Amino acid sequence: MFKHTILDTFLLIVLCIIQQYAVSRLVIFGVFPDIVTIYIAFTAIRYGQKQGTTYGFMAGIATGILSGSIGTETLTKTIEGFVAGYFYIPEDSHASSRQKKQMYYKGVLLASVIGRVLYTLMINVLSLPTTLHMTYSIGVATLLTMIVAVFAYQMFFKKILVNN
Repeated sequence: MFKHTILDTFLLIVLCIIQQYAVSRLVIFGVFPDIVTIYIAFTAIRYGQKQGTTYGFMAGIATGILSGSIGTETLTKTIEGFVAGYFYIPEDSHASSRQKKQMYYKGVLLASVIGRVLYTLMINVLSLPTTLHMTYSIGVATLLTMIVAVFAYQMFFKKILVNN
């Protein structure tokens, strides 16, 4: 377990750096996918709610330091990890690979939506964005994040979740 914690923490920090300096530059329709949210949700689904919340907090601190909005990032990433933890799949679970895939997608979707809603409300609190703008921003960002989540599942996470 300790070996996995060190590796997951290192990977999380690398993903935070990639998110800030590469993925955030890939703006599509004014928003970008969030690979850190995908990894936080994966960690929460794999290890549970406490671990997901902890990794969310660490990711929030790291992305907050890199982006300059430490409080907002820390709060949203922590809540994302907490919410995704509701879809935890225990190691001794007899869930089929289809059920594990569904739990992964549900966890990423809910974490992404809740995180994006909180972030949009807190970052734009003084500009009072219209409901249409918020819906568009949240919807497109969640869609992009889910597209990347499907790709990540097919390429990497499927092997890990199915073997658990």
